[in-house]
Amino acid sequence: MTTTHLMSKKKKVLYVVTKSNWGGAQRYVYDLATNLNSQKFESIVAMGGTGVLCDMLRNAGIRTIELRELQNKSSLRQMIRASTELRSILKQERPDILHLNSSIAGLIGAFIGHTNRIPTIIFTSHGWAFNEDRPYLQRLVIKFLHWLTVLLSDQTIAVSRAIVAQMNWPGAARKMKVINPGRTIGVTYGPAEAKAALISFCPQLAPYEHDRWIVCIAELHPIKRHTVLLEAFAHLSTLPGTPVRLILIGDGNERTRIETYLATHHLEDRVTLTGNITEAARFLKAFDLFVLASKSESYGYVLHEAGLAGVPVIATNVGGIPDIVTHKKTGLLVPPDNSVALQTAIAYLLNNPTIMSGYATALQTELHSRSVSKMCTQTQSLYTQ
Repeated sequence: MTTTHLMSKKKKVLYVVTKSNWGGAQRYVYDLATNLNSQKFESIVAMGGTGVLCDMLRNAGIRTIELRELQNKSSLRQMIRASTELRSILKQERPDILHLNSSIAGLIGAFIGHTNRIPTIIFTSHGWAFNEDRPYLQRLVIKFLHWLTVLLSDQTIAVSRAIVAQMNWPGAARKMKVINPGRTIGVTYGPAEAKAALISFCPQLAPYEHDRWIVCIAELHPIKRHTVLLEAFAHLSTLPGTPVRLILIGDGNERTRIETYLATHHLEDRVTLTGNITEAARFLKAFDLFVLASKSESYGYVLHEAGLAGVPVIATNVGGIPDIVTHKKTGLLVPPDNSVALQTAIAYLLNNPTIMSGYATALQTELHSRSVSKMCTQTQSLYTQ
């Protein structure tokens, strides 16, 4: 059998994602595109812009296509231009499978793919925009558009059970399947190395090297509820034993507000803002505890990474987080927007290191079975159906 004939038997998978930065959806696309069975599938990725995702895919030998008109904007004019651009690419590439990621790419791609008779359209929901803090009518319109995306797709992959439950409109559930993302964190520093490396990156941490370190890795965005975490942390000043320090890794439009909060509540000497750190998961073993106070999370990739690194976890009981953390078995879950409950949970674990260590070990063991390979196998089964 000739090489040409073997190539013709492959199914062409075109992934589409709105942005080319390095977020959860982009990492997911990278993991799938680079781990599919190369004897059965050919992966191509189309994305808005030429950011980090584009560079990493090219380095991995994956063909990429820049979508110049696809942006994280939803004006009618922009949507029409992006639709025209994607239609042209579909006619040129003629994929067997169109796998859509992100809200804008999903809505445009499902409609264009459907009208262009693409054999298989898969949409992965990494979260619903109607869960964000928006006016009610706006959330209703956004939910309607998400619902259309699900109906126009042959199958929607939900990264957590909560995503299926939240899309509770007619006909949606039968077209949705939960596939929890796999994750690897690669090579990480050991505890001492991680602290030293982080201090090298952020010298202001040097005086606090021997403190207990609590970390939150998240975009500085209102939905992450950093102020709830700060309010909880402010009441830990009377905790006995080694001093405790909070380190916030990430950046965003809430930075100024958070800095003002720190100054107003005299927390500057106990809280450190590092800004963004590339591949922050490398440093996870530097920390005694990982805390996430989000109001909404579709899955919680940072918790998955913390669990793989063996770091104890406290998080809010929202969205897809219970798909990762089981309360009082692999970590602690608290209600959202409840700084008292969060403060109580933090104090409890820091005062009970044996329980904290047991949770971390149980979570690490459980998450090791949730591999990228398993995620790819489950996804490929949808492609072949």
